[in-house]
Amino acid sequence: MKRNVFGAVIVAGGLALFTSVAGFADYTTGPAAKAAIATCASTVVLTDPATLTGEAATEATALNAETTAGLGEITAEANSSIDEAVAETTDEDGAKDATALSAQLTEIVADACKAIANLKAEYDAAIAELKAESAQVKQPEVEKQDVEKPETETRDAESNRSEKSGSDSEGND
Repeated sequence: MKRNVFGAVIVAGGLALFTSVAGFADYTTGPAAKAAIATCASTVVLTDPATLTGEAATEATALNAETTAGLGEITAEANSSIDEAVAETTDEDGAKDATALSAQLTEIVADACKAIANLKAEYDAAIAELKAESAQVKQPEVEKQDVEKPETETRDAESNRSEKSGSDSEGND
């Protein structure tokens, strides 16, 4: 099994396990839901670009920045959704049922963790590709050049003799 496929299977298995456990989770408060999202985000481990060389290191640095920004966006959006859900519990219409709030917070956490897992899988695949590319040693292409063989003295002498002998035979006719 290739490493990328194996990694994807592990991520998918972890996501399935988390989702099944999250289904039993009871996030009745905003801080508990936010903590769960922070835990999901902490599973993303960025590769040190120094372990790569040349262009791959530069691309890994950019990929790390993009992934960090993506994690920040997912977390911020989820935290905003959590704050809205909790704020709605003290609506003018009355208090929201605690069970409904818990279900809504659980869904927000599950969605955020799924987005984080997808981002992590994409990141891991991109890093694996960079590592594979940097491991391949690219051989410079060598152009074949047409090389003319230099005339040697022996060839020149032979051709001069044949010309001389040819002219001698012409005169003897």
